[in-house]
Parts: sequence; structure tokens; C-alpha cells
Amino acid sequence: MRKPFNFLILFIFFAFSINAQETTLFDSEGNPRAYINYNDDASIYLWNGKAVAFLENDGSDMCIFGFNGNFLGWYEEGVLRNKKGNAVGARKGAINMVTSIESIKSIQEISPIRPITPITPIKPIFSNSWSSESLTEFLYTGKN
Repeated sequence: MRKPFNFLILFIFFAFSINAQETTLFDSEGNPRAYINYNDDASIYLWNGKAVAFLENDGSDMCIFGFNGNFLGWYEEGVLRNKKGNAVGARKGAINMVTSIESIKSIQEISPIRPITPITPIKPIFSNSWSSESLTEFLYTGKN
């Protein structure tokens, strides 16, 4: 009887440790739309499992690049920002907003080979505004 119980505890611990390596990204309405998988070199997946972008350090900046090679924006203090400096998404707790309950994610596809990244533009002054572009639209511009 003790062996199945130990297996169950181990399974639960393993499931939570895998999940702990992911950060959910919410849109301006507080809906979960994407997530960063740190077990996959900080690749960004849409909720449907599509790999669309990744994070990469550029000096002191954390930049967002699409798998198509395009520079998309910055990830700073838990907020994704576009080239204009407007917020397009955020992790829970980074911005004062109510977030929806996370539904089950689709199975991840294999992330593409990362391209050579371009020179990043000069960072704008970040605004306190949300972009009119949705988080999903923003990330889809990086789709390979």
C-alpha cells in the first residue's frame, strides 16, 4: 500500500516542478493567452501550443524575438512591450489587474531553430498604456 502512495506523491511533485518552469502571460483583459517555457530556453508559446517567440538577453535588456527573426519588443519587470513601449501582455502580479482562471493548455509543438537575432532598436520610454494590438496579434508577428 505504501508503494502506490509514494508513486502518487512523486508524480504530483514532478507535475508541479514542470509547471513551475512556465510563466503565464495575460492580455489586457486578464485572459491567459501565452506562456514562457523556461525549460525550453525561454520560448514563448501561445495557449494553443504554437511556438511563436523567445526571450534573449541583449546587454541589460530582455528582448523578445520571433522565430521568424524579427525583433518584437521587450520583456521588463513581467510586462511585454512592443516597439513603441506600450504594454501588450504581462505575467500575473506585474500589473494591477484581475486575471482569469487558466484553462488547460494544448500540447506544445516543437519549437523551431532559433534564427540569428537582429540588432535591437533603442528602447523607447515605456508608457503606462496598453497597446491597441492584442497579445496574440503581437506574438503572431513572430511566427515562423
